[in-house]
Amino acid sequence: MTKNIKLTIIFLIFFIFFIIVIKNKNLQLNNSKNLFIDSNSILSLIENNKVGIIYDYLKYRDKVFCIYNIYDINDNQNKENRDFIKSRFPSIKFINKFQFYFYSKFFKEKIMCYIDSNDKKLIEYLKKKNIKYCKVVMNINEITAKEYLTLRDKDNARIFLSITNKDYYDSYKYSVVLNKKYITVLDGDTIKYKNQRYRFIGLDAPELKQNYGEASKNYVVSSINNASKVCMLISSYDLYDRILCHIIIDSEPLAYSMIKEKYAKETIIKYGDSSFPKEASNIVYLSKLQGRRPFIDPAVFRKTNN
Repeated sequence: MTKNIKLTIIFLIFFIFFIIVIKNKNLQLNNSKNLFIDSNSILSLIENNKVGIIYDYLKYRDKVFCIYNIYDINDNQNKENRDFIKSRFPSIKFINKFQFYFYSKFFKEKIMCYIDSNDKKLIEYLKKKNIKYCKVVMNINEITAKEYLTLRDKDNARIFLSITNKDYYDSYKYSVVLNKKYITVLDGDTIKYKNQRYRFIGLDAPELKQNYGEASKNYVVSSINNASKVCMLISSYDLYDRILCHIIIDSEPLAYSMIKEKYAKETIIKYGDSSFPKEASNIVYLSKLQGRRPFIDPAVFRKTNN
Protein backbone atom coordinates (compact mmCIF):
# COMPACT_ATOMS: atom_id res chain seq x y z
CA MET A 1 0.00 0.00 0.00
CA THR A 2 1.48 3.33 -1.09
CA LYS A 3 1.87 6.31 1.17
CA ASN A 4 -0.78 8.28 -0.75
CA ILE A 5 -3.33 5.50 -0.32
CA LYS A 6 -2.62 5.35 3.43
CA LEU A 7 -3.06 9.10 3.74
CA THR A 8 -6.31 8.92 1.80
CA ILE A 9 -7.66 6.18 4.07
CA ILE A 10 -6.69 8.14 7.18
CA PHE A 11 -8.35 11.24 5.76
CA LEU A 12 -11.54 9.29 4.97
CA ILE A 13 -11.63 7.84 8.49
CA PHE A 14 -11.37 11.28 10.06
CA PHE A 15 -13.89 12.69 7.63
CA ILE A 16 -16.43 9.94 8.43
CA PHE A 17 -15.75 10.42 12.15
CA PHE A 18 -16.39 14.15 11.82
CA ILE A 19 -19.60 13.65 9.84
CA ILE A 20 -20.99 11.18 12.38
CA VAL A 21 -20.36 13.61 15.21
CA ILE A 22 -21.79 16.73 13.62
CA LYS A 23 -24.65 15.00 11.81
CA ASN A 24 -26.85 15.32 14.85
CA LYS A 25 -27.59 19.05 15.04
CA ASN A 26 -28.51 18.67 18.69
CA LEU A 27 -24.84 18.39 19.65
CA GLN A 28 -23.37 21.86 19.45
CA LEU A 29 -19.73 22.10 20.40
CA ASN A 30 -19.72 25.23 22.50
CA ASN A 31 -18.67 26.29 25.95
CA SER A 32 -22.06 25.75 27.62
CA LYS A 33 -22.87 23.93 30.85
CA ASN A 34 -24.82 20.80 30.02
CA LEU A 35 -26.42 17.88 31.82
CA PHE A 36 -26.11 14.42 30.28
CA ILE A 37 -28.36 11.59 31.44
CA ASP A 38 -28.72 8.10 30.00
CA SER A 39 -32.09 6.88 28.72
CA ASN A 40 -32.52 4.18 31.40
CA SER A 41 -32.04 6.73 34.17
CA ILE A 42 -34.43 9.31 32.81
CA LEU A 43 -37.12 6.68 32.20
CA SER A 44 -36.70 5.54 35.80
CA LEU A 45 -36.96 9.11 37.11
CA ILE A 46 -40.20 9.62 35.17
CA GLU A 47 -41.63 6.32 36.41
CA ASN A 48 -40.80 7.11 40.04
CA ASN A 49 -41.90 10.76 40.01
CA LYS A 50 -38.35 12.03 40.54
CA VAL A 51 -37.95 14.32 37.56
CA GLY A 52 -37.21 17.38 39.70
CA ILE A 53 -33.49 16.94 39.01
CA ILE A 54 -34.13 17.43 35.28
CA TYR A 55 -36.16 20.59 35.84
CA ASP A 56 -33.45 21.94 38.16
CA TYR A 57 -30.80 21.48 35.49
CA LEU A 58 -33.02 23.00 32.85
CA LYS A 59 -33.08 26.08 35.10
CA TYR A 60 -29.36 26.25 35.83
CA ARG A 61 -27.75 24.68 32.77
CA ASP A 62 -27.95 25.46 29.07
CA LYS A 63 -29.14 22.08 27.77
CA VAL A 64 -30.06 18.59 28.87
CA PHE A 65 -28.93 15.68 26.68
CA CYS A 66 -30.18 12.09 26.80
CA ILE A 67 -27.55 9.48 25.91
CA TYR A 68 -28.59 6.32 24.07
CA ASN A 69 -26.56 3.44 22.64
CA ILE A 70 -25.69 3.95 19.00
CA TYR A 71 -26.91 0.45 18.12
CA ASP A 72 -30.36 1.25 19.58
CA ILE A 73 -31.16 3.89 16.99
CA ASN A 74 -33.44 1.66 14.89
CA ASP A 75 -34.91 -0.36 17.73
CA ASN A 76 -38.69 0.20 17.91
CA GLN A 77 -38.84 0.05 21.70
CA ASN A 78 -36.05 2.58 22.05
CA LYS A 79 -37.78 4.85 19.55
CA GLU A 80 -40.94 4.66 21.66
CA ASN A 81 -38.90 5.44 24.77
CA ARG A 82 -37.33 8.48 23.12
CA ASP A 83 -40.75 9.71 21.98
CA PHE A 84 -42.06 9.25 25.53
CA ILE A 85 -39.12 11.16 27.05
CA LYS A 86 -39.56 13.91 24.46
CA SER A 87 -43.23 14.22 25.40
CA ARG A 88 -42.22 14.97 29.00
CA PHE A 89 -39.21 17.15 28.18
CA PRO A 90 -39.71 18.78 24.78
CA SER A 91 -36.42 20.68 24.98
CA ILE A 92 -34.27 17.60 25.70
CA LYS A 93 -31.71 16.60 23.06
CA PHE A 94 -30.73 13.02 22.12
CA ILE A 95 -27.19 11.96 21.36
CA ASN A 96 -25.46 8.60 21.14
CA LYS A 97 -22.53 7.49 23.28
CA PHE A 98 -20.08 7.97 20.45
CA GLN A 99 -21.03 11.65 20.24
CA PHE A 100 -20.88 11.99 24.01
CA TYR A 101 -17.33 10.62 24.12
CA PHE A 102 -16.29 13.07 21.43
CA TYR A 103 -17.94 16.01 23.20
CA SER A 104 -16.38 15.08 26.55
CA LYS A 105 -12.88 15.26 25.05
CA PHE A 106 -13.25 19.01 24.63
CA PHE A 107 -15.66 20.23 27.32
CA LYS A 108 -15.38 17.85 30.28
CA GLU A 109 -15.20 20.74 32.79
CA LYS A 110 -18.69 21.86 31.71
CA ILE A 111 -20.36 18.45 31.94
CA MET A 112 -22.51 16.90 34.65
CA CYS A 113 -23.73 13.33 34.13
CA TYR A 114 -26.49 11.26 35.70
CA ILE A 115 -25.70 7.67 34.78
CA ASP A 116 -27.34 4.31 35.44
CA SER A 117 -25.26 2.63 38.17
CA ASN A 118 -25.22 -0.57 36.08
CA ASP A 119 -23.40 1.13 33.21
CA LYS A 120 -19.97 0.24 34.60
CA LYS A 121 -18.08 0.97 31.39
CA LEU A 122 -19.35 4.54 31.10
CA ILE A 123 -18.83 5.20 34.81
CA GLU A 124 -15.21 4.02 34.57
CA TYR A 125 -14.71 6.35 31.62
CA LEU A 126 -16.12 9.29 33.60
CA LYS A 127 -13.89 8.50 36.56
CA LYS A 128 -10.82 8.20 34.38
CA LYS A 129 -11.53 11.55 32.70
CA ASN A 130 -12.45 13.28 35.98
CA ILE A 131 -15.88 14.20 34.68
CA LYS A 132 -18.51 15.04 37.30
CA TYR A 133 -21.17 12.38 37.55
CA CYS A 134 -23.88 11.02 39.80
CA LYS A 135 -24.84 7.34 39.85
CA VAL A 136 -28.57 6.73 39.48
CA VAL A 137 -29.45 3.73 41.65
CA MET A 138 -32.66 1.91 40.73
CA ASN A 139 -32.34 -0.96 43.20
CA ILE A 140 -31.84 -0.06 46.86
CA ASN A 141 -30.10 -3.39 47.46
CA GLU A 142 -27.18 -2.26 45.29
CA ILE A 143 -25.91 0.14 47.96
CA THR A 144 -24.86 -0.23 51.58
CA ALA A 145 -26.40 1.53 54.58
CA LYS A 146 -23.40 3.89 54.69
CA GLU A 147 -23.82 4.77 51.01
CA TYR A 148 -27.54 5.30 51.60
CA LEU A 149 -26.96 7.70 54.50
CA THR A 150 -24.28 9.73 52.73
CA LEU A 151 -25.45 9.31 49.13
CA ARG A 152 -21.79 8.80 48.23
CA ASP A 153 -20.15 5.66 46.87
CA LYS A 154 -16.71 4.27 47.73
CA ASP A 155 -15.17 6.61 45.15
CA ASN A 156 -16.93 9.60 46.77
CA ALA A 157 -19.20 10.04 43.76
CA ARG A 158 -22.76 11.13 44.45
CA ILE A 159 -25.68 8.71 44.39
CA PHE A 160 -29.19 9.57 43.23
CA LEU A 161 -31.96 7.20 44.30
CA SER A 162 -34.69 6.30 41.84
CA ILE A 163 -36.56 3.58 43.70
CA THR A 164 -39.97 2.11 42.92
CA ASN A 165 -42.59 4.07 44.86
CA LYS A 166 -44.52 1.09 46.19
CA ASP A 167 -41.47 -0.57 47.76
CA TYR A 168 -39.97 2.67 48.99
CA TYR A 169 -42.83 4.45 50.68
CA ASP A 170 -45.28 1.97 52.13
CA SER A 171 -43.46 0.46 55.08
CA TYR A 172 -40.30 2.51 55.70
CA LYS A 173 -38.53 -0.59 54.44
CA TYR A 174 -35.41 1.37 53.59
CA SER A 175 -35.16 3.64 56.61
CA VAL A 176 -31.86 3.40 58.49
CA VAL A 177 -31.63 3.42 62.28
CA LEU A 178 -29.43 6.22 63.61
CA ASN A 179 -27.13 6.15 66.60
CA LYS A 180 -28.41 9.05 68.70
CA LYS A 181 -25.01 9.92 70.11
CA TYR A 182 -23.87 11.03 66.64
CA ILE A 183 -26.87 13.35 66.08
CA THR A 184 -26.35 17.09 66.55
CA VAL A 185 -29.43 19.29 66.21
CA LEU A 186 -28.46 22.52 64.45
CA ASP A 187 -31.90 24.14 64.43
CA GLY A 188 -35.56 23.22 64.04
CA ASP A 189 -35.20 21.72 60.57
CA THR A 190 -31.53 20.70 60.24
CA ILE A 191 -29.38 18.12 61.97
CA LYS A 192 -25.85 16.89 61.59
CA TYR A 193 -25.20 13.15 61.69
CA LYS A 194 -21.51 12.38 61.95
CA ASN A 195 -20.00 14.65 59.27
CA GLN A 196 -23.05 15.22 57.07
CA ARG A 197 -25.80 17.82 57.35
CA TYR A 198 -29.43 16.78 56.77
CA ARG A 199 -32.39 19.06 56.04
CA PHE A 200 -35.91 17.95 56.96
CA ILE A 201 -38.31 17.54 54.05
CA GLY A 202 -41.60 19.43 53.88
CA LEU A 203 -41.15 22.03 56.60
CA ASP A 204 -39.37 25.27 57.45
CA ALA A 205 -38.71 25.97 61.13
CA PRO A 206 -38.10 29.46 62.52
CA GLU A 207 -34.51 30.67 62.50
CA LEU A 208 -32.68 30.55 65.82
CA LYS A 209 -32.57 34.37 65.93
CA GLN A 210 -36.29 34.79 65.40
CA ASN A 211 -39.19 34.25 67.76
CA TYR A 212 -39.74 30.56 68.57
CA GLY A 213 -36.49 29.50 66.89
CA GLU A 214 -34.90 28.10 70.04
CA ALA A 215 -38.18 26.49 71.06
CA SER A 216 -38.37 24.68 67.71
CA LYS A 217 -34.80 23.45 68.03
CA ASN A 218 -35.42 22.27 71.60
CA TYR A 219 -38.50 20.37 70.44
CA VAL A 220 -36.37 18.43 67.94
CA VAL A 221 -33.72 17.76 70.61
CA SER A 222 -36.36 16.52 73.06
CA SER A 223 -38.10 14.34 70.43
CA ILE A 224 -34.83 12.63 69.52
CA ASN A 225 -33.66 12.21 73.13
CA ASN A 226 -36.97 10.69 74.24
CA ALA A 227 -37.31 8.35 71.25
CA SER A 228 -36.68 4.66 71.61
CA LYS A 229 -35.69 4.52 67.92
CA VAL A 230 -34.69 7.24 65.45
CA CYS A 231 -34.61 6.42 61.74
CA MET A 232 -33.96 8.35 58.56
CA LEU A 233 -35.45 8.21 55.07
CA ILE A 234 -33.24 9.76 52.40
CA SER A 235 -34.21 11.73 49.30
CA SER A 236 -31.36 13.64 47.61
CA TYR A 237 -28.96 16.57 47.97
CA ASP A 238 -30.23 20.14 47.98
CA LEU A 239 -28.46 23.21 46.59
CA TYR A 240 -26.62 23.75 49.89
CA ASP A 241 -25.02 20.28 49.91
CA ARG A 242 -27.41 19.02 52.58
CA ILE A 243 -29.21 15.71 52.21
CA LEU A 244 -32.99 16.01 52.25
CA CYS A 245 -34.59 13.53 54.65
CA HIS A 246 -37.48 12.52 56.84
CA ILE A 247 -36.61 11.79 60.48
CA ILE A 248 -38.76 8.95 61.80
CA ILE A 249 -39.39 9.05 65.55
CA ASP A 250 -40.71 5.68 66.77
CA SER A 251 -42.37 4.94 63.39
CA GLU A 252 -43.85 8.42 62.74
CA PRO A 253 -42.22 11.23 60.76
CA LEU A 254 -41.08 14.03 63.06
CA ALA A 255 -42.54 16.48 60.56
CA TYR A 256 -46.08 15.45 61.57
CA SER A 257 -45.77 16.46 65.21
CA MET A 258 -43.77 19.59 64.35
CA ILE A 259 -46.61 20.79 62.13
CA LYS A 260 -49.30 19.75 64.63
CA GLU A 261 -47.55 21.52 67.51
CA LYS A 262 -46.83 24.64 65.42
CA TYR A 263 -43.04 24.37 65.54
CA ALA A 264 -42.67 24.69 61.75
CA LYS A 265 -44.37 25.82 58.54
CA GLU A 266 -45.06 23.39 55.70
CA THR A 267 -43.14 23.84 52.42
CA ILE A 268 -44.60 21.02 50.32
CA ILE A 269 -46.81 23.30 48.25
CA LYS A 270 -43.82 25.50 47.34
CA TYR A 271 -41.05 22.91 46.91
CA GLY A 272 -42.82 19.62 46.20
CA ASP A 273 -42.83 16.26 47.96
CA SER A 274 -39.16 15.29 47.35
CA SER A 275 -40.50 11.92 46.19
CA PHE A 276 -42.37 11.14 49.41
CA PRO A 277 -46.01 11.69 48.35
CA LYS A 278 -47.70 9.98 51.31
CA GLU A 279 -45.75 11.97 53.89
CA ALA A 280 -46.22 15.15 51.86
CA SER A 281 -49.98 14.67 51.70
CA ASN A 282 -50.18 14.23 55.47
CA ILE A 283 -48.02 17.30 56.12
CA VAL A 284 -50.22 19.48 53.89
CA TYR A 285 -53.37 18.14 55.58
CA LEU A 286 -51.99 18.82 59.09
CA SER A 287 -50.89 22.31 58.08
CA LYS A 288 -54.48 23.20 57.19
CA LEU A 289 -55.43 22.51 60.81
CA GLN A 290 -52.49 24.47 62.19
CA GLY A 291 -54.10 27.87 62.66
CA ARG A 292 -52.04 30.92 63.54
CA ARG A 293 -48.34 30.20 64.20
CA PRO A 294 -46.34 32.00 66.93
CA PHE A 295 -43.69 33.11 64.40
CA ILE A 296 -43.53 34.82 61.03
CA ASP A 297 -42.69 32.90 57.89
CA PRO A 298 -38.97 31.93 58.22
CA ALA A 299 -38.41 32.74 54.55
CA VAL A 300 -39.70 36.29 55.15
CA PHE A 301 -37.47 36.60 58.23
CA ARG A 302 -34.40 35.50 56.26
CA LYS A 303 -35.16 37.90 53.45
CA THR A 304 -35.58 40.89 55.75
CA ASN A 305 -32.67 40.05 58.06
CA ASN A 306 -29.87 39.24 55.63
